[in-house]
Amino acid sequence: MGDGAIRDHLRAAMLQEGAFTDCRIQTAEERRVGASVEAATDGDNYIEIAVADGVVTLNGKVESLSHKRLAGLLAWWVPGTRDVVNGIEVKPFEDDRDDEISDAVTMALEKDRLLTHDSIKVSTRNSVVTLEGAVPNNRQAQMAEADAWYIFGVDGVINHLRAAQA
Repeated sequence: MGDGAIRDHLRAAMLQEGAFTDCRIQTAEERRVGASVEAATDGDNYIEIAVADGVVTLNGKVESLSHKRLAGLLAWWVPGTRDVVNGIEVKPFEDDRDDEISDAVTMALEKDRLLTHDSIKVSTRNSVVTLEGAVPNNRQAQMAEADAWYIFGVDGVINHLRAAQA
């Protein structure tokens, strides 16, 4: 996908995500030309999307680290994305915690339609995520590890997943 397609795909994914119903989603291009965007019920929360050379830049303000993490995850899932710069501000400020990171990774695994996640246990210590359990094959183990890395705040991933089929 080219930059415009990445941007449009991500914007559509965010508009369909229930967690962002109270958040204005706009592109940097829309802001520059003053175009109307899908307005949220609360004008304080917004996410602005820009894409250059496959690098997605997210800016704006959201109400929780979970929202920031979900926005970054959706950006990583768009085909053609080479990197994600997540500059979204969280207001009010939240201290990050290992249990919050574990919850975010678990949510990512559950949302990944291509992954069988039922037997995956997630734990986090000092921002390093450990994945344990069984998955159908090595590809699924790799996908689960990638999903964990996509979560903002993860500093490392230890993949102890066992594949039923090698």
